[in-house]
Amino acid sequence: MAVSEQTLARTARVVDEAIATAIAVDGEIGIQVAAYLDGQLVVDCCGGRVADGADRPVAPDTLFPVFSVVKPVAATALHVQAERGLVDYDAPVARYWPEYGRYGKERTTLRDVLTHRAGVPQMPEGVTPERMCDWNWMVERIAELRPLAEPGSKTLYLSMTFGWIVGEIVRRTDPAHRSIGRFVREEIALPCGMEDLWIGVPDAQAPRLAQLR
Repeated sequence: MAVSEQTLARTARVVDEAIATAIAVDGEIGIQVAAYLDGQLVVDCCGGRVADGADRPVAPDTLFPVFSVVKPVAATALHVQAERGLVDYDAPVARYWPEYGRYGKERTTLRDVLTHRAGVPQMPEGVTPERMCDWNWMVERIAELRPLAEPGSKTLYLSMTFGWIVGEIVRRTDPAHRSIGRFVREEIALPCGMEDLWIGVPDAQAPRLAQLR
């Protein structure tokens, strides 16, 4: 579907006005908006400042941290492994990650994890921001968690643990044993042209990051 230059310009004006209102009235600091139609970038607008103390304006290449929207990316990595015949959705997690199969989690399946029915939404005791960056510490402690409900019996949103559980299964079933960040980068992001999708931003890209306030 072709979009006229006039329509694109009018759409950009509307989005720019909405961004300005969100910043001036609603208290937003910095915003990016991009939209594609049939593979064509039809909206690419931004406004405001980056919350890093340097009063930098938001640019189209500013990197913003994201949270739960990474869950479907991690799930896609696991689907890649399933498509390759390396995992079975109805197999227990412990088939691929033996240490996980303890304390009532022995029969937890990959499907339970993907549908948020694994029963372990809680963070491990003693977690800190620094320890969250220590992959081995996190997965070792998650393997020791006791489920809050029988796995498969009810939905308990894995808001805190999903990425580590899925990421560790991907790492252990990948012949190259890549981290979830490297796997997503090499198998999903770059092949799909998403050069700015990172799970673990490299130091060289850090100056582009917007900080959370």
